[in-house]
Amino acid sequence: MAVVIFKPLEKCNSNCLYCGVVQKKQDLVMDYDLLEIVFNRMNEYLEANPGEKITLTWHGGEPCLLGPEYFRKALDFQDRHCKETKDRIVHIIQSNLTIITQELIDLFKEMGIHTIGTSFEPLPNIRGPGKDRDSDVYNRLFFQGVDLVEKNGLGWGCIYVVHRRSLGRAREIFYYLTNMNLKSQPTFNKIYLYSGDEHNLNITPEEYADFLGELVPLYWENRIRYAQLKPISTFIEAIERGNNMVCDYSGRCAHHWMYIGPDGKASHCGRSGDFAFIDYGNIRDRTIHDILYDKKRDPIEERQLFLPENECKDCRFWGICHGGCPLDAYTAHGSFMKPTMNCSGIKRLLENYIEPVTGMEVNLPPPDTNS
Repeated sequence: MAVVIFKPLEKCNSNCLYCGVVQKKQDLVMDYDLLEIVFNRMNEYLEANPGEKITLTWHGGEPCLLGPEYFRKALDFQDRHCKETKDRIVHIIQSNLTIITQELIDLFKEMGIHTIGTSFEPLPNIRGPGKDRDSDVYNRLFFQGVDLVEKNGLGWGCIYVVHRRSLGRAREIFYYLTNMNLKSQPTFNKIYLYSGDEHNLNITPEEYADFLGELVPLYWENRIRYAQLKPISTFIEAIERGNNMVCDYSGRCAHHWMYIGPDGKASHCGRSGDFAFIDYGNIRDRTIHDILYDKKRDPIEERQLFLPENECKDCRFWGICHGGCPLDAYTAHGSFMKPTMNCSGIKRLLENYIEPVTGMEVNLPPPDTNS
């Protein structure tokens, strides 16, 4: 399945302290002509690959700022250009829920969206509108959005960005977010800042590991109740059953992920597109197949052969992280042929927390290519 991180706009109605996209102050919105090209490109790809699907991930900024008319246009283009393939286009969306309306929800349902991804911050003045990031206003609008989503029978899941002010408060934050949404556990992602850290929010991989480590006993004691507490649950599932990890650690992102920005520029994924790490040209001029199999992706695939013979040789955690996110390696080292900069944190989480608490031992070294 091809996953398209689709950002028809980057602007947002909030001013989150750690959001690099908002700091770019990009007001461009993808015009309808280019939006139509995107749907033509998807149809073209799906016709040529009858066994595949495309996940179109609406992202931003805040996608709800596009307004109902924009999503109606998208549905019109899908109906017009993807008559035989639209059932293989899976729409998902990430929204802060603060400006969602009934009209938008009705359109999302028509697009086949049943769950909305969102994010939240219990700590004050991290997320919110205006220079002072008014979290009281933000939270009031957020919970109004949650009420509307739930009244319409849609699910919602929450991502939490772990930053410096989060440290030492893992359980407090976890309980807040879990009590906020009893049907879904939060996902805890590490903060990534690439354009300065004026607010001193960045954390080390080891600090991120310690934050998650505080939650490991809680998860393990209540793993039926908290079955989807990510990324802890995904690490443990990988140890127990060899399940595939998320994109960061899957080792299989070379030809499955792509980004399309508001001007049509294509990149590898959301993070690489936001910060212009990799340029695959423009969707106006290139097909989805051309972008997914661009020669610049070859090193991302080759690192899966290179690392097991070099820096990751004999590492018993290889089957968990596969060298980690190639973008992390590239931004830290200027090369894809290095393990992730988060390698030390992954090992710390597994050795200091998951193995002692669960009693499991990780033994997932790279396969022996000589046997």
